[in-house]
Amino acid sequence: MLDRDIVVIDTETTGFSFNHDELTQIAAARMDKGEIVDWFVTFVNPGKPIPEDVAHLTNIHDEDVADAPSPEEALAQLAEFVGDSKLVAHNAAFDRTFTTRHPSGYPLLENTWLDSLDLARIALPRLKSHRLIDLVRTFGAPVSTHRADDDVAATCAVFRILLAAVDAMPKPLVAKIASLATPEQWETQIVFQHFADHSDNAADVASDEVALIEDAARDIVSRETNEGQLSWATSQLDLFSLQSIRRDRLRKIENRPKVDADAIASDPMRSMKYPTAEEIAKAFSQEGLVGNLYKNYEPRAEQRDMSTSVRDAFASGDNLVVEAGTGVGKSMAYLVPLALTAQRNGITVGVATKTNALLDQLVFKEVPALAKALRASNPDAKPLTCAPLKGFSHYPCLRKIRSVVDDGAAMKEIQGKELSQAPAMAALLSFIEQTEYDDIDGLKLDYRLLPRKVITTSSQECLRRKCPFFGNLCFVHGARKRAEAADILVTNHSLLFCDMAADGGLLPPVRYWAVDEAHGAESEARRAFSIELDAENILREARRVAADDARRNVFSRAERRVVLNGAKEESETLFYTLTQKGKSAGEAYRQTAEAFCASLKGLLFFDTNRHGRGYEIVELWVNSDIRSSATFGDIVDKGVAMRESAEKLIAACQNLVAYLEEIENAAAIQREIAAMAIDLKEQVNAVQLILEDPNESYAYAATLCRKKDRVGEKLQGMPVNVGGKLNDTLYASTHSVVFASATLSVNGSFDGFTNAMGLGQGEFSPVKTCQLDSSYDFDKNMTVYVVADMPEPNEPSYMATLQKFLVEAHKAQQGSMLTLFTNRREMERCFDYVQPELKSDDLRLVCQKWGVSVKGLRDDFLADEHLSLFALKSFWEGFDAPGATLKGVVIPKLPFMKPTDPLSCERAERDDQAWRHYVLPAAVLEVKQAAGRLIRRADDTGALILADHRLVSKSYGKVFLNSLPSSNIKVLPAAQIVAELAATNRG
Repeated sequence: MLDRDIVVIDTETTGFSFNHDELTQIAAARMDKGEIVDWFVTFVNPGKPIPEDVAHLTNIHDEDVADAPSPEEALAQLAEFVGDSKLVAHNAAFDRTFTTRHPSGYPLLENTWLDSLDLARIALPRLKSHRLIDLVRTFGAPVSTHRADDDVAATCAVFRILLAAVDAMPKPLVAKIASLATPEQWETQIVFQHFADHSDNAADVASDEVALIEDAARDIVSRETNEGQLSWATSQLDLFSLQSIRRDRLRKIENRPKVDADAIASDPMRSMKYPTAEEIAKAFSQEGLVGNLYKNYEPRAEQRDMSTSVRDAFASGDNLVVEAGTGVGKSMAYLVPLALTAQRNGITVGVATKTNALLDQLVFKEVPALAKALRASNPDAKPLTCAPLKGFSHYPCLRKIRSVVDDGAAMKEIQGKELSQAPAMAALLSFIEQTEYDDIDGLKLDYRLLPRKVITTSSQECLRRKCPFFGNLCFVHGARKRAEAADILVTNHSLLFCDMAADGGLLPPVRYWAVDEAHGAESEARRAFSIELDAENILREARRVAADDARRNVFSRAERRVVLNGAKEESETLFYTLTQKGKSAGEAYRQTAEAFCASLKGLLFFDTNRHGRGYEIVELWVNSDIRSSATFGDIVDKGVAMRESAEKLIAACQNLVAYLEEIENAAAIQREIAAMAIDLKEQVNAVQLILEDPNESYAYAATLCRKKDRVGEKLQGMPVNVGGKLNDTLYASTHSVVFASATLSVNGSFDGFTNAMGLGQGEFSPVKTCQLDSSYDFDKNMTVYVVADMPEPNEPSYMATLQKFLVEAHKAQQGSMLTLFTNRREMERCFDYVQPELKSDDLRLVCQKWGVSVKGLRDDFLADEHLSLFALKSFWEGFDAPGATLKGVVIPKLPFMKPTDPLSCERAERDDQAWRHYVLPAAVLEVKQAAGRLIRRADDTGALILADHRLVSKSYGKVFLNSLPSSNIKVLPAAQIVAELAATNRG
């Protein structure tokens, strides 16, 4: 049925707006048993110009469609071609909407539309991308080129592969997915119903389970129904459970925790074993461990020296700060001593990195490569193991998901359309079946249909031993057990520092850490140790305890869910008395919470930034002047009232939690109420620390929303010196921490970083430093241009001069440039001026505007060698564009923090030299990060253009220039820089 007389369709349009855009091409192919037997292809005249970016992407231009049929004419022909056949499209909602907007396309509303994108996300949930172009690359199908006819040919091939993938899924799971919705709610359901209904597929069930499943199925099928007998699909559905699919996946997994390095260190009969300096040197030779990892490996003295320094820090119990320039290979430099230390002592060591992309690179590329090399050098040794670990909210919660699935897939209104939750639920269930303990960060779910908070849990919400999935079946606790048993644990900065703030309750005991991309560590640590009063969260809590809707009120839900079987009358009376007290306390809390949150808007009185009026969000430093005002006094009064009502609510929650301890099947609601009490306690502490008894070790800030009808207010307390917190936690609980990055020193000094991170300031934080130049020849490959005649940013002529220079520089370079802005408004003003000028020279320029996908911009930039990009913060670091795709980086303005930044203001109040101690070093490191985008390989060349005249006019300019990786620095007028760029490009 699914392989006979199927029409595969694709459309191209002038854009993505269903209201304003129109068709430019339609292609459809009739497929029978895998063969394309007929084609329908036509251009369509949209009645409007095709935008430049769309024409570039699709290679469909205005002249191609000039004589083409109108949308009405083309759709009439399409409807005749399709007839009553089933239609298949990749992201079918898009093609269906555009082909059924006109009356001549209305007949297509009667056809069944199957979505190959849904099938891909459900059958193959672990693929990184389900775009058609990526699917055809994965399976070697015809290459998609963004022309409708090519995309149809690709979809034809991919569709049959996806059918095979669905057929390979466990039959109980397929039956469950088929049961989630009807074809009227989700048309692609018929694919799963088809495979669920075919009993001949039962033969592929694992042989050791055949007898069990056949007996169970026979037992079920023998029961009579109104139709006479249950179908095979129904029998399979009865065999489905989350426990069973998890047990099948995890059957052979056994994780035994490693020994704690503290236990070895405290045992007089044992001692830690470290690799020797000679072993490290040999590992980084051409014939050594790392030399065997790569073809044409060339030993780098800098990489060997870094690895030796890491090894020495471990052996001496010191902490280490190491700056290793681009090309050193710092990941392998710290991984080798970490891995050897872990294996020789039977302990777990840790790596914490800044982003999930870097985490994945370590887990799926770097560590497996090292493990393979170790195995080759010593086949008898145990294989090196590695495990990623993230926070609770990154993993699916099976208890919550079971409840969601049991409730069934509802229809949700999204942007005016009724959509079924079934595809998202199906993809989630398939992911759970196919993976051991992977997180869901890469899972392509529509979280509008299935909100993330509905399918994940928090540390407070987790039932732990009261949960039926606790232990190996659970993703969170299973992932932690796997991490405890691994040689190398890889996590992110956020979880590492949150673990420190939570007194070590989130991660296994790891005593040796490498903190990669350490230039971002201070801000992440400060975030972990900060406290806040968030109006949105407070009001959400208030709704949970005082909602009129019984489904949302936690105390009303307790009354509905808790079954008091056999309870004595006085016990039942006590229960309802406790819930009623909870409701009363909840209503009192709601009133005080709403009053407090409303009062925060009053702080907008202190917003004196006239230049920022166009921005919705305001940040204020809460200083002594604000604290002494009547406005803030009112906030304190209302905060105290909220705190007092919260304390009464906490007491009511605690009494109810204690009562529910002895009640069967009440664990879920008991834990929810307990978690709420924990959140309220944190709120009480925050009120005391931010409003009632502010601590001098914190800087205080207010985030405000200028829109009257939107809640976005927040009060925050941030540790001024986060290093003190780290001395009491991180350094006190570890033997050695290595901080590594390509950008940690300023003008040759590490003082800024070590002071900020509390290194060398206590008995647990002795520190050594190591600075290693890049293995690449930056002086030869990177030319740094400083524009000598650019007006300073506060001068009236600055913007016009900058715009003109950007046009000339891009034309001279002929594209392939990345311009990094510190301000969105300035970026968009420059883009509006520069883009039309470049278009006249056939040069493409794109901009990181609101709503534009960062990933899409990155992919587009890498795919088009001549494309140039205007971008913001997300491109200053972590963006890797090697080769000719990036030939120049422009920084119009030095990235200093805003003068109104609350932390900077607090530091300035305490330290006359705070700007030089904190603001200047941070800006230097950001510029170094931006410069690092340019040279990613040994043969990369390019220009770094600094268009901020303060590098010439201010004394601190030398600090920036002395900190750059290249000393090939030219201070020239704009015209001469443009001439040199043009000459280099011609050469």
